[in-house]
Amino acid sequence: MHQYIFSHIVELLDEKGISKEDWLSSLNKSGTDKPDIDKSGIDIENTPFLTAVQADQVCSVAIRLYGEDNLGIKVGSRLKMVSLGMFGYALMTSSTVEDILKLLLRYNRAVLPSMDIEVERVSSHVQLKSKGDHLPPDLSKFYTDTLYSGLFENLKVLAPHCLSSAQLHLRYKEPIDSNLHTAVFGEQITFSAADCAVVFEQSALCEPIKSSDPIAQDIFRRQCDRILANDTHAGLVSEQVTRELLSFHSHFPTSAVVAQRLSISESTLQRKLAKEGTKFQQLLDQIRYRLALEYLQTTDLPIAEIAALLDYDNPANFRKAFKRWSSTTPSKIRDNLKN
Repeated sequence: MHQYIFSHIVELLDEKGISKEDWLSSLNKSGTDKPDIDKSGIDIENTPFLTAVQADQVCSVAIRLYGEDNLGIKVGSRLKMVSLGMFGYALMTSSTVEDILKLLLRYNRAVLPSMDIEVERVSSHVQLKSKGDHLPPDLSKFYTDTLYSGLFENLKVLAPHCLSSAQLHLRYKEPIDSNLHTAVFGEQITFSAADCAVVFEQSALCEPIKSSDPIAQDIFRRQCDRILANDTHAGLVSEQVTRELLSFHSHFPTSAVVAQRLSISESTLQRKLAKEGTKFQQLLDQIRYRLALEYLQTTDLPIAEIAALLDYDNPANFRKAFKRWSSTTPSKIRDNLKN
């Protein structure tokens, strides 16, 4: 999690008379696994990025202390891209709304490391979906509200017309007082939805960004990549494994090979992943699913070739796996794009 988000939580707690010292003191008494924060030698108040575990711990305590369920919307509404450093400048200098969504996918883990984000095209619409099923409901809601309110507030400045037909789907129930939701997101909100997503018209993604600068954008993007590559602490083992798998693109390595590249034993790798609530195969499946969607939605490659690119020995195994990941088939994804 970017330190800038942390700073706004501090401000909002302070407005309710809860000092940063009270917050951190409550964190010490909360029964969290302290080695993830203090004994690692990481100063969470001055570190540019918090890992997923650190962010989950400090945000869970903040949510409890704040005592209202709208903390995420209030945090997101204060997020300004210019204050996100290189990440913010990379987003601001994008050419179109679609480029912004692509960068959100690329730098998802740097901003909200516990949330999974994906872009899905369905007919004439594009959905930016977020998932945090492994999180407690209050924490998942907090991250969801932070993500979407931050996105809406910044798009209102950078590309306001793209929001005129945008629809927001939220999995949680409509609050008794939804005035804040309406003020931030507009009227087109569906509560108790099947998924959390912002649904854009396909044409809205072509809207140019007012502050677009292709040359600067390329420089900022490459600098962001360097920051992430050199940020050795911001990376749970699962995040490091994900980066390793993505670097191969196809013919994915075994867990033993990845462990060797991370300079740990395979058993240690599996144990650390289990502690983070995941497994090597789950991470590999996530990568394959993400790449499969990209190939299906942005290329005309035959499904058999996509299966080969994703390291499947035959298309039938790929189709079976894809159905398990998404409850649909590769062919239906393609058919939806044509309708």
